[in-house]
Amino acid sequence: MIGIDWDLDKVKRMKKKLLLQSNVVMLLIFLMFFFLFLYSKEAGSAFVLLLGFCLLSWGIAANSLYGFMTGRPLGTKTARYVLAFDKDQKGERKWIRQKGVEAIVVTVLSMGVTLCLFMLDFDSVTNDSFFSLLPFLGPWIGYNIGEIHRIKNL
Repeated sequence: MIGIDWDLDKVKRMKKKLLLQSNVVMLLIFLMFFFLFLYSKEAGSAFVLLLGFCLLSWGIAANSLYGFMTGRPLGTKTARYVLAFDKDQKGERKWIRQKGVEAIVVTVLSMGVTLCLFMLDFDSVTNDSFFSLLPFLGPWIGYNIGEIHRIKNL
């Protein structure tokens, strides 16, 4: 793909579309965790909440490992187009290195969450406040700010 003349307006549109898609997915994940939070509050245990996060993190790790091993992402045409643009702009070696680091970090974090799932005593953990879900909002806002900044800098 080296040497392709990219239509930057199309790339910006595709990146905005991908940002919208990822925001919808993040909203669905947030709602899922909100309802799991309510359920675990009634059930008296945070095990269900951590189990949901564990499954989600392993799904992300599997997707990341698949993308790193095959070089093809799972996703829409928009995601594949944006990935091809990023791969062309960064260069093949830098892109592979970046995806390798991403796959390793996500897998190690998933292992840590799984270890916490089996090692923590859930009887002492209580979900007494909605503020337990607020740490999810910080990365979501940061991700949006970063993506909007990268789109504007194209």
